[in-house]
Amino acid sequence: MRGVLNREVVVYAPERESRSALKQGMKETIVCDLGLKSSANYVFYEVSASHLPTIANFVKTANESKDLRGLFIRADVDPMLLPQFLQRAELRILRNVLVHGKDDWHSPKRVIKAWQMGSEHDLVAAVSVFGNSLFVLNCAFEKFEVSFDSIPTLKKIKIADRAKFEIDSVGSFVIWKDADVHLDIDSLRYITDERWRTKCDAENLISQKNFGKAIASVRKEHGLKQSDIPNLTDRQMRRIEAGEARPTLETLNILAKAHSMSTKKYLEVVDLRLETQL
Repeated sequence: MRGVLNREVVVYAPERESRSALKQGMKETIVCDLGLKSSANYVFYEVSASHLPTIANFVKTANESKDLRGLFIRADVDPMLLPQFLQRAELRILRNVLVHGKDDWHSPKRVIKAWQMGSEHDLVAAVSVFGNSLFVLNCAFEKFEVSFDSIPTLKKIKIADRAKFEIDSVGSFVIWKDADVHLDIDSLRYITDERWRTKCDAENLISQKNFGKAIASVRKEHGLKQSDIPNLTDRQMRRIEAGEARPTLETLNILAKAHSMSTKKYLEVVDLRLETQL
């Protein structure tokens, strides 16, 4: 998780009810009516669905100038009608929208605090379950969808208990207490993002002492000399194989290509060689 930055965040809320609720326990956050201007770079709006037209122009302007970080819509109407209310306000569906319940102030507050800390990509904003799928929105408004069967720890949760989750106060984990399961954003990203998964796998392998020796062993097995690796010098290869230099993901891509493999397959081969060296 990123360090605490204490960014200045402003939340514009035209309704007194929401301003009052958002200010509770949020001393470092500027919560104000539409009339007050702020120089903050991290701007959010909160409004009930029925009052969307009152902030439509403000949201459009902030979005066009790339100042808008998020729009919180309080569901005071039937959720099925929300698209019509957005249309009435002449607002298209934005990527960075969080719809929260009338009495749910935890979700928007988690998002605001995450942006203050610079941890918006690492923390959970909202969660829902539908059938065999888990849907998670992080505080940067990135969406994750996984099946309960795709993660061993989730698979052990009983079907009847899937919706019985909690989000810890900060948003670090989605928790199923009865199954003793704690799920974080990194775990979801590992499952859904192949590039992230490759990067994590590479970092885990690189941390092992014999990683360089395994690279050398695979190279020799393929009949390649240190000078046969395009875009890498002999000296770079010597340092990598001696464990004196940590290869980057770009370097691993180069090595994989030289061995006529995908990066994923190359890492699997190196990992297998590591296991045989232990």
